[in-house]
Amino acid sequence: MLKLAVAIDKLNARIGRAVAYLIYFIMAIMMIEIVLRSFFGLPTTWTRDLSSWTLVFYVFLGAAFALQKGYFVRVDVLYQRFPKRLQAFVTLVAGTALMSLFSWVMISNGWDFGIRSLQYDEVPISGAWDAPVWPSKLVIPIGTALLFLAWLSQAIRAADQLFSRDQSSPDTPARPGG
Repeated sequence: MLKLAVAIDKLNARIGRAVAYLIYFIMAIMMIEIVLRSFFGLPTTWTRDLSSWTLVFYVFLGAAFALQKGYFVRVDVLYQRFPKRLQAFVTLVAGTALMSLFSWVMISNGWDFGIRSLQYDEVPISGAWDAPVWPSKLVIPIGTALLFLAWLSQAIRAADQLFSRDQSSPDTPARPGG
């Protein structure tokens, strides 16, 4: 099972590293808007749409990598004081239940959201251009599925820690500050 966790981590790392470069694309779009508006008096309406859609890709496709790297905010006031096996149990049971519920809602609703946009050939409400909206909507269930896979990787490791006979660290709470 740990091999599956490693494979999931590699997949999410590749996607996350690639998606990280989208921030430069967003910055370039904003710079185009600033230059056109400030120096040429030509404000654009498409830059807001395109930068927003790109941000959706950035967030949803990068979330799995962020979870994998531990960049999500977590309140550790009590959790850090738990013994390692209790931490693994909380991660495995409570975390998996919450992530499963969240993923189910986001994937099922996000899929419907994206498919409806595709079926109706939805375009931006601004009317500035006729670019399709559906790619930014369909990335929601795709990114959530990747996020769930990243969680599955963490759950596999938590289960391994919980059920492993060989505990390299004692089953004592972590001390504050080290």
